[in-house]
Amino acid sequence: MTHLNPPFQIPGYRIVRRVGLGGMAAVYLAIQESLKRPVAVKVLASERAPSDELVRRFEHEARTIARLDHPHIVTIFDVGRTSTGQIYYTMPYLSNGDLSTRNLRDQPRRILQIMRALTEALACAHDKGIVHRDVKPENVLFDKLDRPLLADFGIALSNSNQPRFTREGATIGSSGYMSPEQARGLPLDGRSDFYGLGVVCYELLTGEVPFHGPDALAVALAHVEQPVPRLPVTRRVWQPLIDRALAKQPDARFQSAEELLAALSVVERRLTTPRHLRLSGEWLNLLGHLRAFSRRQRAIALGAFVLAVFFGLLALLPRVPQSAAMAESVPIEARATDMPANDPVVTDSSAAAANNAPTTAIATPVPVDAAVPADSPSTEILAAPTTAVARSEHLRMAASLLTNGRMVLPAGNNAADHYLAVLAGEPHQHDAVSGIERILSTLSARAGKAIAADHVNDAIEPVGQVAALAERTKWPANARLAGLVAPLHDAIEARRASARNPFNTAELDKLSALLPILARLDPEQARALEADLARPVTLLRAGGTFRETNGPTVAVITANRAAAAHVDHAFAIQTTDVTRGAYAHFVAASGRAASTCHESQSLLARLPRGLDWRAPGFAQTDDHPVVCISWNDANAYARWLSKRTGATYRLPSRQEWLIAAQQAGTGRGCRMANIAAHVEQGATCDDGFVYTAPVGRFAATPLGLYDMAGNVSAWIDGCASDGSSDTACNERVFRGLSWHDDDDDSNLDRVDTAPGDVGYANVGFRVVRELPRG
Repeated sequence: MTHLNPPFQIPGYRIVRRVGLGGMAAVYLAIQESLKRPVAVKVLASERAPSDELVRRFEHEARTIARLDHPHIVTIFDVGRTSTGQIYYTMPYLSNGDLSTRNLRDQPRRILQIMRALTEALACAHDKGIVHRDVKPENVLFDKLDRPLLADFGIALSNSNQPRFTREGATIGSSGYMSPEQARGLPLDGRSDFYGLGVVCYELLTGEVPFHGPDALAVALAHVEQPVPRLPVTRRVWQPLIDRALAKQPDARFQSAEELLAALSVVERRLTTPRHLRLSGEWLNLLGHLRAFSRRQRAIALGAFVLAVFFGLLALLPRVPQSAAMAESVPIEARATDMPANDPVVTDSSAAAANNAPTTAIATPVPVDAAVPADSPSTEILAAPTTAVARSEHLRMAASLLTNGRMVLPAGNNAADHYLAVLAGEPHQHDAVSGIERILSTLSARAGKAIAADHVNDAIEPVGQVAALAERTKWPANARLAGLVAPLHDAIEARRASARNPFNTAELDKLSALLPILARLDPEQARALEADLARPVTLLRAGGTFRETNGPTVAVITANRAAAAHVDHAFAIQTTDVTRGAYAHFVAASGRAASTCHESQSLLARLPRGLDWRAPGFAQTDDHPVVCISWNDANAYARWLSKRTGATYRLPSRQEWLIAAQQAGTGRGCRMANIAAHVEQGATCDDGFVYTAPVGRFAATPLGLYDMAGNVSAWIDGCASDGSSDTACNERVFRGLSWHDDDDDSNLDRVDTAPGDVGYANVGFRVVRELPRG
């Protein structure tokens, strides 16, 4: 695919390239800028401008579909209009291909897995009154864990009143997968989707669709008129399901997802039925057709049937080791041959009969990841009854597979499946529980190690395996499970804690691939990680406070608030003045010498008295604002802090300081700020502090800023003479009231200047943290 300049823009998304084009829509790969994640953007084609009614229906239905919450349905993130007015929606970008690219003809259990997943997805949609109308392999996508997800809901439904055929490639629905009623333009319901799913199943089994024709109309007529074709002999076990799914009349098809799932269970049981039992069933079925044979043919068939029954009874007798070995020598493929074409499909009554099977039987466990290989040696063991012998064999096989590192793969022949087979009958069996715990701990440690080594992609598979296995155990998310997955949890928390700059999410972005799985395994941690990823946008748009590693707590002044005071950018300002303790760390790291300090700006106060930031003439602790530091000292601190954090810190400009101070008011009022009360002169308000107070002792402004109207005045950036260059500036500026000032002055109007190399006992500073612009 080539890069292009799309003929439209979508706010918040950067279009990368077009990845698909159909008769109705184009699909683009884009980057959602707020979360730095790839998404697929589907835009209705502009070639045929849709009506306003069609667009309104599409928007409504897309938003309805966006509320579908199912692990096998592709999520819709966003619905809207492009800059050119075209309707679009966004969804996850799934780069693992679609079902049309897979050849699964020799993987019947993988086909079973996919069919079950799609059936359950359709059940979820049908429960919400949504009919897909375009079930086909191209609309089944695979995520990074190779799970099938049904996509493209709503497009065909939104256009159900449009003509059924226009030109090739622009049909409403896909002719190869259309139900007869869809091809004829009749009202549709969920049974039409089951028809399309039946066509998909037929294609997975044979490699081609059941009906063909020279054009789309001919194919649609074939769906209406031609009988359901026969599957190859090696796929006969599926024929009853295909016959019912592709029935011409909706009433003859599966009426619900539950019925289709029951039929899939019948197929699964037949695929795992021992050969001698299945062959006897085939011979019984054959007897029903003997009337069509000649007398000699009936005699031969009857004799063969008697022999089959005889050998079947022999097979049911207790086996000696030699006969067991002989039985195991029969290839699994031979034991899994297919049933006759007219074997009945499960109905409500037959499903109920199946449910009356002996309670000692264990259903074959659903694999953790992939389909059970056709030559899996554990197929019969997994279907064995829960006798003591079967339990012992499960545990023996599990221990052996665990030793060989086959914890959850290959599917159907791994330690987890054997332990789960035991737990299905004995939920608290000690050895099986311990085995599952060991697998979860090992996989979690493997994922945690990969994350710690910055190989997040290598963690995706084990994290998915942990989540799948935890779900299959049905253990609640309690302290026990949390302990088992602690290495994974701790590795993610360590990565979150190491994110020094909340506006640089590059390191956390690597973890975003784990979010869909983590949401199943540890929803609370997933929400925290999502909040981390979204935090830059949240802070810039809504404000708030944050503290990056080795930095002070700062409050964000949004661009909208800043613009009201003619500042063209968002910024963050320290919530308190720099403390004596924080400045001491700087001096220890940099070795900076103390500047000359005066008590105040009066002439008498400027006489040298040997004051400095360590001894300003009154007692202070580390949580008091640092004083007796010069403008030069404050700038040196900001440069050191920038280097330490990787962000840019500096002194606030005049306008930035005013924006921050405005909400603190004038400073007048009892106990609103630490200012001079002059009680000895008859003042009626005493705030409790003669000199500086610890930072944060008085009420914060609505922005979360403390001491903006008292305690200490603050150095700001710039020169007292606007025309002077920074290097030639002789007088620097500080603003605001301090402990030395009374409430006769206005905090916002108080401005003083001083040489840049001299400090004062009533002047401190706070820093601004620059934020990304644009």
